[in-house]
Amino acid sequence: MLSNTHFSMAVHVLSALAYNEGELVSSENLARSMGTNPSFLRGLVGQLRDAGLVETRLGKGGGMTLARPADMISLLDVYRVTELKPALATHTCDGSSPCPVAQNMDRLLQDLNRKLEDTVTTELEKITLADLVGTYLR
Repeated sequence: MLSNTHFSMAVHVLSALAYNEGELVSSENLARSMGTNPSFLRGLVGQLRDAGLVETRLGKGGGMTLARPADMISLLDVYRVTELKPALATHTCDGSSPCPVAQNMDRLLQDLNRKLEDTVTTELEKITLADLVGTYLR
């Protein structure tokens, strides 16, 4: 759950595309405005393209646009592309430990991860890119 900046950077990319609806936005200009490496950004855009959130056009005059309307892209869509790890990293205890805490820690954290993931999923599903752009950028 939000273990790195990929989610927030992907939201930035998609929000910029929604804000510039209908215009091609170059990865160079976007990387410069975000203060990130263009090569990293192209990798992130590739993930968004593969997930069907972005369309790209190569070559001179190329760039990217949203693959579907901003009101049809939820933050949950973005989260699913960028976040692959559980919210809480667990450590493995020695299975032969007599300690009841050690014996149950994996189950406890797995249950907690499931609850956190359910909450995050529910909330992110409610918010679209159009909501963000309409609230914060218009």
